[in-house]
Amino acid sequence: MLQIDASASEPIYMQIYKQLKSDIIQGLLPAYSKLPSKRKLSAQLSISVNTVELAYSQLISEGFIYAKPKKGYFVCQIGQLSVLSHAAPPLFQTAPKKQPPVLIDFALDGVDGCAFPYAHWRKLFRNVFDCSNDILRPSPIEGEPALKEAISAHIYMTRGVVSTPEQIVVGAGTEQLLQLLHQLLSKDCTIAMENPVYNQAYAVFKQLNRAVLFIDIDEQGIQLEPLQNIHSAAVYVTPSHQFPLGVTMPIRRRIGILNWANKSPHRYIIEDDYDSQFKYDTKPIPALKSSDATGKVIYLGSFSRSIAPCFRISYMVLPPKLIAVYQKQYQPFNCPVSKTEQLILADFIKNGNYETHLNRMRKLYRDKREFLKQQLLEAFSKDITIYGENAGQHILLKMHKNVSETELCKKAYEKGVQVYPLSPYFSGTMPKKYDAMVLLGYAPLSLEQMQKGVSLLKLAWS
Repeated sequence: MLQIDASASEPIYMQIYKQLKSDIIQGLLPAYSKLPSKRKLSAQLSISVNTVELAYSQLISEGFIYAKPKKGYFVCQIGQLSVLSHAAPPLFQTAPKKQPPVLIDFALDGVDGCAFPYAHWRKLFRNVFDCSNDILRPSPIEGEPALKEAISAHIYMTRGVVSTPEQIVVGAGTEQLLQLLHQLLSKDCTIAMENPVYNQAYAVFKQLNRAVLFIDIDEQGIQLEPLQNIHSAAVYVTPSHQFPLGVTMPIRRRIGILNWANKSPHRYIIEDDYDSQFKYDTKPIPALKSSDATGKVIYLGSFSRSIAPCFRISYMVLPPKLIAVYQKQYQPFNCPVSKTEQLILADFIKNGNYETHLNRMRKLYRDKREFLKQQLLEAFSKDITIYGENAGQHILLKMHKNVSETELCKKAYEKGVQVYPLSPYFSGTMPKKYDAMVLLGYAPLSLEQMQKGVSLLKLAWS
């Protein structure tokens, strides 16, 4: 029997609806049974017909009852919800074994947050909204024209890359651009990658089921001999600062890989110039793309390391042949990157503030690198060798004691310090010459944090 409470805050029609719904679900009102007419139920409950009609209408819309013209309202056949017979998992899992807190994280992918130009960025944000009449319209799929013009001018001045704005595609991070590139390359095109490899790029191609060939690097970068007999391939390289080993590809190897690409119309080079801005002891080396006269190099750049990891704006310079394919396949879509951020970044580059920011960050990271290097040498003296310290935002440290990479990371973690193993970046077995090597990033850390981290590592590794 339905019961209503006229003094309750809940509307009467909702009280009727909920009680009837509950009775139907529990089977108290079986399928096809007839409900009281609207007039009869309104008389029983001393309420208006409209109130009953509201309750019945809601039940009809959710499929609990149906109406037959001139016959009334009936309960629908709704079936019974089946429940798996095995026991439900406990609401609270057993607490895992307590791990020591990470006090100092030598992270590889951070930036110095204190040096971010917050005030200037806020000003640019306001200016974009004040000056742009079409700020609410979507961006073209390839990105905002203003940003593409700014990028084209910037990479010519700083990296020697000659391009037109029409060749530039703006994307939401390098991974998204690699997914797009996968669609542009022929299906039989093999991706050749450096070994050790940039894991995030490899993960993208692996997820897309693209054939991947790993090629070992030497002191000059990726080796060319294994590529000679591959007819259709795109070679993914980081020639300015190989990740994670820090090798710089010299001009002879660069000419060799360009000549390899020129021998077949189905060969390309994917140049990831991810942190070329941070070269400390010498001027930045021109990009491999700057020597490409035949449209064989697909150039990738990003603002994640120079501005902030959360700033997911990357760009790709496509050769004319692939631009034609891209425009045919993607023209109907919109750009995945925020229009506001694109316009802010365009202004940031055009007015010279980006170059000023880079110069400041370059000096900051150079000082941090030198400080970390000195702290490590004072703590461990001749027990270590440091590699890759002249560029980028991380170093490689090799311990000469009879200790494994796993032990180094484990003992550091037990003292509250996070350092990173090198072996996960290798496909297959890591060569023995890289044993007992770990990676330490320094960009997000203050001098005090680095000093504390090294003192804890000394305790851990002594």
